[in-house]
Amino acid sequence: MLSNATTSYNVVSIALVLKIMGQDSLYGELSDEQESACSSSLIAGMVFGQLLFGWLGDRIGVDTAMALTILTQISGCVGSAFVFDHPLVSIFTLLSVCRFVLGVGCGGVYPLAAIMASQSSVGKSDGGKSVARVFSMQGVGYISVPLLALLLIAFFGDDSDVLWRVLLGFGAVPGLFLMYLRLRWQEGTKGRGGSRKREEGGVSVWQAIKSEPDLARKLLGTAGGWFLFDVLFYGNTLFQPVVLSAAFGDGETVTDSAEDSALIYGLALPGYFISVLLIERLGARRIQVQGFAAMAALYLAIGAGWDTVTEYKYLLLGLYSGTYFFANFGPNCTTFLLPSLTFSPACRGTLNGLSAAAGKLGAFLGATTFAPLADEDGSDKAMLVCAGIAVMGMGISAFALEGKGKGGGG
Repeated sequence: MLSNATTSYNVVSIALVLKIMGQDSLYGELSDEQESACSSSLIAGMVFGQLLFGWLGDRIGVDTAMALTILTQISGCVGSAFVFDHPLVSIFTLLSVCRFVLGVGCGGVYPLAAIMASQSSVGKSDGGKSVARVFSMQGVGYISVPLLALLLIAFFGDDSDVLWRVLLGFGAVPGLFLMYLRLRWQEGTKGRGGSRKREEGGVSVWQAIKSEPDLARKLLGTAGGWFLFDVLFYGNTLFQPVVLSAAFGDGETVTDSAEDSALIYGLALPGYFISVLLIERLGARRIQVQGFAAMAALYLAIGAGWDTVTEYKYLLLGLYSGTYFFANFGPNCTTFLLPSLTFSPACRGTLNGLSAAAGKLGAFLGATTFAPLADEDGSDKAMLVCAGIAVMGMGISAFALEGKGKGGGG
């Protein structure tokens, strides 16, 4: 749960950090290239981390692989907090490199945390609920960014160089706490055989993948659904300032942006907890389908009625927040959960990592195309494209995902 909270915190913190750095009193208006490099480098690192650590989870065991991924996160966070301008290398280039390292660590958490939660609930009737509960902590991580920013602004002001460095560096704190707990746990179990070993299988990972029944359809459901969802989710996370500008004008300060982000994430947060409560009753497939359907309807309403809804800022904010609510009570939760319940134990980490990596390829696509699309064709067209993608996600989920079973069905 802590690893998921710190991962989500580190993923979204960059949007507010770049707004802080872009003030005239600090580094001035940032170029599109600078913003894109700092934002997309973490996503690129996540793709690599998901594939690497998913495979390592199958090879060396989930516990050891998780320790390595947390250490990678810590190093990326600390490096990001202490970047500096240099005559040969700009501060934004160094920040992009550190964010890539951070992304490798963040990416590894996705397959490993889901598998750890799934393994800990073996023999219990609420395996899906356990994984969903772990993932729900991402919502806490998201809302922690603007809340911490508002607290720091009260002490340092909104144009302090310390502000963005502390925001980035704080992402290492949960990881350091986790490593401390791990060391204490190892000391307590030393000599008592308390360390969990990797289950040895009779076949290699590659042999297990080749023997996985109905592999193509399963991957279409887990990887395809995750790809389409992350196009929407990460594209809109970085597109969020455009929507906020449409609602509240272009003169938003850092404090205004933090307050608005806290409001959006706060309205969306209950979606995670509703998923946890209903995952066993409805099943992951049904929750994912209805989530995509609701998102499609909301994006369509925003896009088709853009001229009207932008005149009523709280209507726009409510509809847009609704897309995040049904993302959380929908595919944001279930895409994380399904691979850990769908694939065989011998290749679960690798195929979970592959599904998550497909998601981050979608995230990269969304992060790099939504803002240019809005600039070229208008924000209303961007919202209509989102509606179309959500419909595609609904179709793939209904066709390719398992149609039975509690945690993984529906």
